[in-house]
Amino acid sequence: MKKFVQWYAKYPGILLSILLLIKIVIFRQVAIHDLSLWGVVSDLAAMICLIALPAIFIRGKAKMVIQYIIAGILSLIWFATSIYYSYYGSIPTYLTLTHMNQVGQISESVTSAIEPYMILYFADFILLPLMTMIWGSKLQVRTHYWSARTKKQRPKLRALIIFALSLIVCGTIVFTSRDIENEHALANRLGVITYQFVVLGQGKTNSGGGMTEEERAQSLAQIQEWFADRNVSDNSMYHGVAEGRNLIVVQLESFQNFVIGLKVGDQEVTPNLNALIQDSFYFPRMYQQIGEGNTSDAEFILNTGVYPLGAPNMSSFVGGKNVPSLPRTLATKGYDSYTFHVNDVSFWNRDEMYPALGFNEYFDSKSFVNDHFNSFGASDKEFYKVTLEHFEQFKKKEQPFYAQLITTSSHHPFVVPKEDQHLVLPSSYADTQLGNYLQAIRYTDEQLGIFIQQLKDAGIWEQSMIAIYGDHSGLQTKENDPAWVSEQLGIPYHDTISRLNIPFILSIPGVEGEIIDTIAGQVDMLPTIYNVLGIDTDDHTQALFGTDLLNTETNIVGLRYYMPAGTFFNDNILFVPGLGFNDGVATDLKTLENVDIGSDLRSDYDYIMELMQMSDLYSRQLPMK
Repeated sequence: MKKFVQWYAKYPGILLSILLLIKIVIFRQVAIHDLSLWGVVSDLAAMICLIALPAIFIRGKAKMVIQYIIAGILSLIWFATSIYYSYYGSIPTYLTLTHMNQVGQISESVTSAIEPYMILYFADFILLPLMTMIWGSKLQVRTHYWSARTKKQRPKLRALIIFALSLIVCGTIVFTSRDIENEHALANRLGVITYQFVVLGQGKTNSGGGMTEEERAQSLAQIQEWFADRNVSDNSMYHGVAEGRNLIVVQLESFQNFVIGLKVGDQEVTPNLNALIQDSFYFPRMYQQIGEGNTSDAEFILNTGVYPLGAPNMSSFVGGKNVPSLPRTLATKGYDSYTFHVNDVSFWNRDEMYPALGFNEYFDSKSFVNDHFNSFGASDKEFYKVTLEHFEQFKKKEQPFYAQLITTSSHHPFVVPKEDQHLVLPSSYADTQLGNYLQAIRYTDEQLGIFIQQLKDAGIWEQSMIAIYGDHSGLQTKENDPAWVSEQLGIPYHDTISRLNIPFILSIPGVEGEIIDTIAGQVDMLPTIYNVLGIDTDDHTQALFGTDLLNTETNIVGLRYYMPAGTFFNDNILFVPGLGFNDGVATDLKTLENVDIGSDLRSDYDYIMELMQMSDLYSRQLPMK
């Protein structure tokens, strides 16, 4: 052991590289279940580059310290990536990891994602210092190793050669992967570290702020020309049926559609939403389209009708910009716009997004009494209580208002206080995420039902229309095998189709609704809302990348970030690309079985890729204030 420590003191870079290789194998085998040779080699080469770099310029103990620090940072990256992947199912970019300062506000979710194997990422930082303390005083380090000029240069030359060879390996893998359209497959092939440099090189953080007015005008002209070639239906059905009414939007946290109408035993999981749907427009085939920003991206999509970029999160991206939006459009109709959220407004940079979208005022954690319902703070009960008080003040202004409400009580890990668990579940649900999720959804539904009744009692309901939707999925695959969920609930549950399916409900008092079975995405919500409010969008002052769901019978919606770019739902099929289109997988939405890829899917795939490119172009040309 003494010789081992002595060798480690002499060649720390080699040992650190071996230990990091072990961590790569652990990460790929246990965390992402993809022990592909390309990914392992790419990540190992990238890490050897980083470990070898200090040895080119620095010698002595300082080199060892810096290499040790680099190894520590890489271990932290593996740890953070493993937690992120276990929750979201994708490899994060460096942009995502820059938001680690917000972990405290979702501490329960992060803690629940930590697994015992993750301690192995830091085992060497416990054992190696311990061994050095035990045997370090007995070591006789050969200080003459650095004395001769020729020997002083050899380590630098050796490090330079190792660095260059590793860099060539990384470059070769990146070059041979250039035709991969699926960014998930690309990340797995390149490995975590190399992928970060590719993301940086692709300029995904380019905000478009450097565009000249001429370039911006050309971009808008290109977008408008593209839209002019589309077959856009007129807004003849239900146009203006809610004109002049208050608009209340409720975004339900982690709310999947399968819970609507679901019974456990003889208990309805969502009795209030079930009742509301009877007199509302209900869109049961809507799918999430969020990117890195998760809940905040859902807010952005609702207010803009634009696809998120995927990465970075849109709340950061639009900071300091002037974004055409629902609040700005409603302002021309005499509306004031407000948004409510029990988190601190800085969470996901909402303090930058809300001004960019044109909200008049926001109400965050300081507006609510923290009853410590979960790590987010105030419960939905407290949230709706305070919101209603503000609504009553808005009513006195005798002008219409728009309010977006962001609920949090059904946030992961879905643990609600015992006194708020009102479902009696079978023993098979005990200590499962599914059981916790159903309890949280039931509580969310109960509080929403109480809020709706309070709106009626306050005389606000009849003057308003209400839109309700889920922001994104809730159940995690790793804790909820689809076959087991299907068996427990007695319904078909598909890992992708059911998980990404969220509800959208539009209730207009006095207007008889219906169930609209059209395929839909979150970008379709705003065009639909504009239609019933009687707002014309033909002047192209705001580009909408969705469809009015009340005036279309067929639709195609794209997904990205949590699914590979190019993933789409059409009326009958979910298509998920492989490395590209040709090796993709098509799943029938009714049978949930894989089917052959028809030639018609190619045109749908090309359309969605082009649509999202146009959406990205639109986002990048947004002007600064």
